[in-house]
Amino acid sequence: MEAASVAGKSKVVAIAPMLDITNIYFRHLIRLLSKRVTLYTEMIAASAIVMSTPDKFLRYNSNEHPIAVQLGGSDPERMAKAAGICAAYGYDEININCGCPSPKVKEGSFGAALMLNPPGVCAIVDAMAKTVGNVPVTVKCRLGVDDHDSFEELTKFVATVSSSGVKHFIIHARKAFLDGLNPKENRNVPLLKYDWVYELARTFPGLEFSLNGGLKSIEEMREVMGEEKKLAGCMIGRVAYDNPWIVGRIDREVYGDQGCDLSRKEIALKYSEFVDKEASTCNGILIKPLIFLFAGEKDSNKYRRFLAEGSREEKYKGNPKQLIEDAIEHFSQLNPSALNKTHD
Repeated sequence: MEAASVAGKSKVVAIAPMLDITNIYFRHLIRLLSKRVTLYTEMIAASAIVMSTPDKFLRYNSNEHPIAVQLGGSDPERMAKAAGICAAYGYDEININCGCPSPKVKEGSFGAALMLNPPGVCAIVDAMAKTVGNVPVTVKCRLGVDDHDSFEELTKFVATVSSSGVKHFIIHARKAFLDGLNPKENRNVPLLKYDWVYELARTFPGLEFSLNGGLKSIEEMREVMGEEKKLAGCMIGRVAYDNPWIVGRIDREVYGDQGCDLSRKEIALKYSEFVDKEASTCNGILIKPLIFLFAGEKDSNKYRRFLAEGSREEKYKGNPKQLIEDAIEHFSQLNPSALNKTHD
């Protein structure tokens, strides 16, 4: 299958930063399924990196490249210091969160609130440029915030921020409500406007835009990355958690590569070997990435229940590998054909 490209450059599919999901364990699972997708950390507060032990937040495995770190904050000096630490860790990209609508980020005047302060974003980027070397700084944002939701205001934001050197914008194709909707509702209630993102790409041909929001299938990813759309790529979020198996199709069906040839059972067992080294961590955190590996398969709810309940059992404490192996054995009695399915 022909790979998606723009101006001769392969387009990028990325896994969105998701709180309590895109940690080192989930990223490891995704990398087993795809060698090509770009991984993102959860949003990490710049203050946490600067004022704590960076390794607690920033460690990753060498096979996770390409990997981006997303930073949250509004103070240019602190953001620059955190970005410099991230650059020293070897991250391939440093992303500024200008899209999160949670009450916490509103109070701190960062996340989506930064869209109301384009000069403030420029100040952050300018400060970062002095600490990150050649590591690109990107911005993830919404279409607008509350009543500041016109296309004219969006283009002004992009024009202003890009003047500081940002070349790539990842656009969640919904506006954000800082008042009236909670974070979960903000992911689903505001209308999707893909046409605004396409228009941005036409308006600013010297910049790169990736579309995020609502994408649930490979076919939809290929559609939004069609040559006429002029986008640099797309970003998927919840579908990668709710049905991670779909990620295993991306290398072949988007990039034209060989793709993942492992079965679900092989993926789960390889993952179990990784988390076995992390046994001192809470089982629930280690097991969470695997919960939906068999999404859509008959009796997958019983597999999920076995993992969820087992993660709380004393006999599996400190032994997540055994829990995963037992869950696979349990599921093999219910739906053996699902275990051996591959993407071939």
